[in-house]
Amino acid sequence: MILPLCLLALALALTGCAAGDSAAPEASCAQLADAVQKAAPFQELTDMTEKYMEKYLLIEAADLEEWIMRRDATRATPEMVLFLRVKPEADLAAIQKSVSEFHDEQILLYRDYQPDQLFKLENARVLTKGRTLALIVSPDAEKTNAALGGGWQ
Repeated sequence: MILPLCLLALALALTGCAAGDSAAPEASCAQLADAVQKAAPFQELTDMTEKYMEKYLLIEAADLEEWIMRRDATRATPEMVLFLRVKPEADLAAIQKSVSEFHDEQILLYRDYQPDQLFKLENARVLTKGRTLALIVSPDAEKTNAALGGGWQ
């Protein structure tokens, strides 16, 4: 019983190595968000609606292949996880600018509202990997960035 399981594990490992990273399926925004949330002790985060994202980030959902935005609904903390996968025909630079401006606005809001939470926003930055953008405002930026893996800039 153990030998067949070992052989199966070895075959799966070799298949992954032979295919290379380029053949590996790209993680969904929800999978990325889940991995990041498991890496650090976030407050309870709530999924935001499409209307919320469009209103506060000034991004049209029609420009995105997929997205997920979760944040502390109480707003007692600025903690959030945002992943956007931009459609090829959409303006990636403009969407990145919108996310950066949203981040800057949050810094201004929390500077007066909850200054003890400001470090979370100051340690966060907009990251990109291909056509995927991320903004992760967490209690431990080092852990969440490590959970993303390599290739993010």
